Amino acid sequence: MSKTFKYIQYDDALKTFKEFRDTILSERPVVIARQGDYSLLMEKAVDGNMGLKILNDEKKSVVSERTYEVENTTDDLVSRGVRHACQKMAELSDEDVNSKRFQIWKWYLLDWQKNHEGQSREMMNKELEWDEERIKTETDLMDMEKFLHGEYLNLGNTLMLIDKFLTDQAHKELFRKFAVADIMEMTSEDTKEKSLEEAERRSQEEELKLHTYQFTVSVEATDKDHARQALLRYLAGDDRISVQK
Repeated sequence: MSKTFKYIQYDDALKTFKEFRDTILSERPVVIARQGDYSLLMEKAVDGNMGLKILNDEKKSVVSERTYEVENTTDDLVSRGVRHACQKMAELSDEDVNSKRFQIWKWYLLDWQKNHEGQSREMMNKELEWDEERIKTETDLMDMEKFLHGEYLNLGNTLMLIDKFLTDQAHKELFRKFAVADIMEMTSEDTKEKSLEEAERRSQEEELKLHTYQFTVSVEATDKDHARQALLRYLAGDDRISVQK
C-alpha cells in the first residue's frame, strides 16, 4: 500500500492558508498531501475562503471538495477536515492498488490454467476438500498464494504478462507503471524489514559478548605516586590528563 506524504501538518493548515492567501494561493492551489494517484490541494476559494480538494492526478478529475469560511472556523475544525481528507485519499488509493494488483493476479491464474488445462480439474477437486494429512505429504500441489506472491514480485515476469494480456497501449502503460511502482514498494519494504531483523539479531548477539578495551592516557606528574593519584582522579575530570587518540 502506498504511503501518505504530508507537506503541511494537520494543525498548521489554517495558519498556512492565512499566511499565503494573498500571495502564492492567489496564483495557484498548493499540494498539501499526496498518496498514490491522489493529491490534496489547498486553494483560495470564493471570498478568500479556504478550499480543500482531492484530485485524482491520473484521471485529472476532482473526487471531493470542501470550503471553510475562514472567519467562522477554528484550527481544530480545519485540522480535522484535513485529517479526514487524507484518510479518504488513503482509502481511495488502497482500493486502486488492490483493484489493479488483483487484476494482474487473475491474469496469472488464467495464464497458468492455459498452460495446465489437464491439471485444473484435479487441483480444483483437491482444494474443495480439507485433508490435513495430504497437505503435509503432497509437495507437488501448487501453493496458489506462494505462487502468486512469488511470480508477481518478479518484475520481469509481471511486465511480460501485462504485455501478453493487454493490447490497448494506454491501459498497457497504465498497468506497467503501476506494477513497477507497486513491486518496488513491496520489495523495498521486505528488504527494510529483513534489514531491521538482521540488525536486531546482531544487536542481541553483541549484548551477549564481553569486550575488553584498553586506553592510553598521559598524566602530568612529578613522580609515579603522584601520577597514580592523578589517574584515580581521572574519572573526576582532572584537566591535566589527556587521552591519546
